[in-house]
Amino acid sequence: MSTSLPENWQQLLAGYVLDDVDEAEIALVEQWLDDPTVGDEVAAELEALQGTWDVLPLGLAPVEPPSRLRDRILTAVTESTTAQAVTPASPPALTASSPPPPTRPPIPWGKLLLGLGWVVTALALAVTWQENQRLRLALLQQEAVVASFSQSTNHLYTLDGTEAEPDATARLVISPADQTALIVTTDLPSLPTEQVYRLWALVDSDPVFCGQFDPATRQDTHQWALPDAACTASPVQMLVTAENRVDPPIPAGDLVLRSQS
Repeated sequence: MSTSLPENWQQLLAGYVLDDVDEAEIALVEQWLDDPTVGDEVAAELEALQGTWDVLPLGLAPVEPPSRLRDRILTAVTESTTAQAVTPASPPALTASSPPPPTRPPIPWGKLLLGLGWVVTALALAVTWQENQRLRLALLQQEAVVASFSQSTNHLYTLDGTEAEPDATARLVISPADQTALIVTTDLPSLPTEQVYRLWALVDSDPVFCGQFDPATRQDTHQWALPDAACTASPVQMLVTAENRVDPPIPAGDLVLRSQS
């Protein structure tokens, strides 16, 4: 007897990857994996979801700290070091018998080294602040993706590369409630400035323009508002083509990604 997967099986697998399922759902996923009729399909979907989750933080752009923060620290340290360096040494005691020979004031190496230590500490604090900001943004973005993948009303798509980009893959989440699209691309190369990737939905065999994006890194994430409610129809096939940025929304470029029919 063959096993058929329910309509929400991809959402359930997303929750499985994100550890957002209960014991009964875990047992159900493991049952699917052991079933010879659907086990390979379920395992492939789990691998794709896990790969998407693993690369999400890599697609985030570095966050620069405010320039005033570093400037204030460096200015305060420089002023402190300068004030310490120019403090005159105590004059030697004079005697009536012989005038003291002229001497060069000693270099305050200890104070200079202390000031340098403050500079190094300040820079380390600035770097730590930047890293904390990057991790905070990564967590916020992951939480948003978790919500998108786990929402039962959303449509999930796995897109595979065509002959034009055989190594490229993508995970696409269409939210009918929010009228948004979220795509996580892997190994989809950046395009020249005059080009852009465009997403299409095949609705009754006619392509509907569903937005555009341009990945900047090997793994990248983009989210935007859908321009047409028809993009939320289900089931449809989703396609990605490379187009000239100034061209009208009519597919004419190379097909680079497509979902299963």
